[in-house]
Amino acid sequence: MIEWFGGGQDVIDIFIPLFGICVLLITPKITDTGRSRRYFVSAFIFWLSFQVLIGLEQGTLVSFPHLIGLISAILLLIGFIGLLFRGLFAAWKEQESSISSV
Repeated sequence: MIEWFGGGQDVIDIFIPLFGICVLLITPKITDTGRSRRYFVSAFIFWLSFQVLIGLEQGTLVSFPHLIGLISAILLLIGFIGLLFRGLFAAWKEQESSISSV
């Protein structure tokens, strides 16, 4: 079953963003994350989708046509980077507003 996703290394690569999603879903119980959390969770979901797509391309279960897989991977990577920077910007604005209100 591990070969479906391209082997052991690809499965480990899939678990990294999955762990990040779990951490981001637990952090509101520990601290106030504000609006930036939704951007970070979405970014990690895009990263997870990217890793799953790459694993499926290298695995034995599903083989996408090369052009569809390439375009999908590029769009998922762009979505991840865009949402990550949007989350960082939202966190920076929240920090800036909390410092100015003190």
